Amino acid sequence: MSDNGRRVTLHPASRLVIGLESNPTTGYTWEVMQLDPALLVMQGPAQFKAGSTGLVGAPGSQTLTFQALKTGTTSLTLLYHRPWETGVEPIHTFQIPITIQ
Repeated sequence: MSDNGRRVTLHPASRLVIGLESNPTTGYTWEVMQLDPALLVMQGPAQFKAGSTGLVGAPGSQTLTFQALKTGTTSLTLLYHRPWETGVEPIHTFQIPITIQ
């Protein structure tokens, strides 16, 4: 979350890996809400890694990987929410402006 709002510069064909704290056992997950699919594409589903506590239901981290396709500018917005809940504000929003050059 410390990189929230920080501008990122990529080159075509390079990857952007984002790791954020997550606890899917509560139903909350990070979901892509905004990106330009002509410039940036998600590489497979998000991956979850459990924390080191060994406790069931403990938080861990969710990793999302994106690949830059061609030059341009876009914004990537991720929401931490329960995807099935409507009309409920997300707990967190992660947004970064991206330049691909």
